Amino acid sequence: MAKIDVPALAADIMKLVGGPANVHTVSHCVTRLRFMLKNREAAKDAEIKKLPGVLGVVYGSGQYQVILGENLFPVYDEIVKNYEVEEGDAVNEMHEEDLKLQKDAGPKNAKYYFMKVIQFMSQSLAPFITVLYGAGMLRVVLSLASYFFPEVTGNTTYMLFNYMSQTAFYFMPVLVAYGAARVLKSNPVFSITIVAALLYPDFTAMVSAGEAVTLLGLPVKLVSYSSSLLPAIFATILVAYLERFFYRVIPGLLRSVFAPLCVFLVGYPITVLILGPAGVVVGGWIVTVIVWLQAHVGGVAPGIIAAAHPFLVMMGVNMLMVPPMTELFTAVGYDNVFRPGWILHNIAEGGSCLAVMVKTKDKDLKSSALSAGIGAIVSGVSEPALYGIGMRFQTPLIGVVAGGLVGGAVAGIMGAKAFSMGYSSILGIVIFENTMAAIIAGVIVAFVISFLATYFLYSDKRGERR
Repeated sequence: MAKIDVPALAADIMKLVGGPANVHTVSHCVTRLRFMLKNREAAKDAEIKKLPGVLGVVYGSGQYQVILGENLFPVYDEIVKNYEVEEGDAVNEMHEEDLKLQKDAGPKNAKYYFMKVIQFMSQSLAPFITVLYGAGMLRVVLSLASYFFPEVTGNTTYMLFNYMSQTAFYFMPVLVAYGAARVLKSNPVFSITIVAALLYPDFTAMVSAGEAVTLLGLPVKLVSYSSSLLPAIFATILVAYLERFFYRVIPGLLRSVFAPLCVFLVGYPITVLILGPAGVVVGGWIVTVIVWLQAHVGGVAPGIIAAAHPFLVMMGVNMLMVPPMTELFTAVGYDNVFRPGWILHNIAEGGSCLAVMVKTKDKDLKSSALSAGIGAIVSGVSEPALYGIGMRFQTPLIGVVAGGLVGGAVAGIMGAKAFSMGYSSILGIVIFENTMAAIIAGVIVAFVISFLATYFLYSDKRGERR
């Protein structure tokens, strides 16, 4: 691969974003430089995109993002070393920072409020999703152990690890309450306490008994809240506002005692009488809609998700699918729509990149395509493939869409079901347990279709004119 002149690239980027004086902070994720600019209009998008080593430019959630792929870290180090700019907070691979609620998100129309809801939900779930990945993979390990060694299920070591694997799912409301409280900048202990009360053993026993229960003379709808999502979200929003209100109106001398008391006296009845049951009902509606759509489009649903995924990433709304995916997991115990679609999109990205690698005579492009393809397939990081190959040459993007659509349809029709969250890469096929054959078939088809479509459509000549 041709060597990138890192100091020159860093200097050009800094110049074209308006200079150090225009940079409030700079940070990075695994593929992008992320600038908080004082004047976004000073950045010259078209000129930055033409720089050697730059895969693209995206502006979203208040951040000016320069996509560099494998060139990211040396360029970032060059910038922070040689320019007087403030480093922003660390950014992880979950891209949580893309989900932060912004104050300058445009006119307050229906789209504005819709995006606010999606951003809030996704950001609230971000810490929980990370834990769920680990718990899900632990469940896979235990499942494989019990499959090959059935007698292990009677072992106390197996039992204890099994309890650990179930904990994140059972106490989902508590974990979600923590994440939502962080987004709302409220004290998470209040919301966690109220949500934990919905899981209190004696309350759970009341639910199991099914006998009539009243609170302040009003009937309590007995619902099991373990593994639920929306009740915790609704309760945390309420508690955040109650906390701010009572800490503001109660005099300082009495605040430390009576403000928490009032939060619980008001927050818990509203939660257990109204918000908790409402969350269960709304969550049920979401799952019903997903199941209805899946039933009416058949097994094509994962294919539609896989084919649409690159465009959702471009628009910055790919995390839109996290809340309904989570509801689907908790309601029916598996996901036969979103997780298969995400994995097969990444496989299709990889197939497309490897086709470009095989066909191109450009050594620099060969190396870039190989790196991007392996990253998409093995690591589940698709941005270098999407921006560096797909959007750059366009025809590979056609291969990605075709491969994702057909591969997803094959997996869906054969009944692929993810029983844990897992990662969106080839390594994630183990989460499909007894439907692993279906996802493997989808992986093969997605890769082959994407590879062949890209191979026959792509040409170096077309790429050189861009």
